[in-house]
Amino acid sequence: MKDSSMSERKFLAEASDRFQTPCYVFDTDAFLDRAQSFRKIFPDKVRINYCMKANPFLIEASLAFTDRIEVCSPGEFLITKKVGIPAEKLLISGVLKKEEDIDSIVRSCREKAVYTAESPAQLDGLEKAAEKYGAILNVYLRLTSGNQFGMDEEPIIGIVKNFDAYRHLRFYGIHFFTGTQKHKMRLCEKETAKLDAFIKRLEAETGREVRHLEYGTGFGVPYFTDQKEDAISGPFLREFASMLTGMDYSGEISLEMGRALAFDSGYYLTKIRDMKRNGDTSYAITDGGIHQINYDGQLRGMYIPYLDLIRDGKIAPLQTEGGWTYTICGSLCTTNDILVSDLKSEKLKTGDVLVFERAGAYSFYEGMQLFLSHELPAVLLYSRKEGFRPARKRIELYSLNMTEK
Repeated sequence: MKDSSMSERKFLAEASDRFQTPCYVFDTDAFLDRAQSFRKIFPDKVRINYCMKANPFLIEASLAFTDRIEVCSPGEFLITKKVGIPAEKLLISGVLKKEEDIDSIVRSCREKAVYTAESPAQLDGLEKAAEKYGAILNVYLRLTSGNQFGMDEEPIIGIVKNFDAYRHLRFYGIHFFTGTQKHKMRLCEKETAKLDAFIKRLEAETGREVRHLEYGTGFGVPYFTDQKEDAISGPFLREFASMLTGMDYSGEISLEMGRALAFDSGYYLTKIRDMKRNGDTSYAITDGGIHQINYDGQLRGMYIPYLDLIRDGKIAPLQTEGGWTYTICGSLCTTNDILVSDLKSEKLKTGDVLVFERAGAYSFYEGMQLFLSHELPAVLLYSRKEGFRPARKRIELYSLNMTEK
């Protein structure tokens, strides 16, 4: 999938003119285009579930394509409830499910949602809540990949053998996720082979059929200019789809994705407010910083993200030729606040707005947002049909860092 042309990004120049920087802009058209490109490649038996932790502001847009939205915390559940996401669209997941949270969610969703169980204790909690509210819940058992998530093979087989003990739960299938930013097909091949072998063993030893498989793909995405689009490229995805079709497992597959769907639908706009030269280094100081934009893998601005420049109401790709070198810094009082180091660029000036592309997933809230009590930037949703839709106002955070009176 190609990046949109500059003519299609005029809305970013409009955003910088109409709204205060720093701010985030999420292009829902680009988000849906990416999802549609995936839909065309995967076979009919494959569903797509959206992981809202990647970007909760896109959950309403995701309803156009997603089978379910993965919810991983009580806070995320409250977001879905507040914006009116129907319970039948929810997959209730998360490594920790406290008893009071299970009770609250089951009371609201009952049998309409699907649930994951990460441990025997979570199963007991789900059974208790289901009995209390007279529901029969569909539950995935989560298989671990050797970390804190899920359970080993033996406990899962033991649970399935005796699943009738859970009178208010229904064994729905297996949930599996190993990690994120995977770029190699051999890792996917290893994982699907593991799943095939385990499902075959589970069915043979328990006599129960596995009809649903929830598989977190963790596809890697390119954030920086020297990275290739490999794991989300057409050839990679077609090979991955063929691999799924070739599995011995023949039930329904739901692919769990967040980053791969949302990463290139977001932009972070920050204005250069000051410029100076210290020693041999030219600095551009922006009104943003690493507390508001942080790419996975970035360290003190060592890697160059995709950047655009808005000047005099016009947007264009930032030119990397011109003989100027800058270190782009934010507004934090720490030497670590480097957005881009040693950036080869055209000449910059105070008032220029830098647009950091590919900020649609995680990037916008992985920073230390409470540090120094700076503001929380506004969030804008954009589509060609509806224009701008303010999704969150600019929020002052200083009151969170002071003693209550």
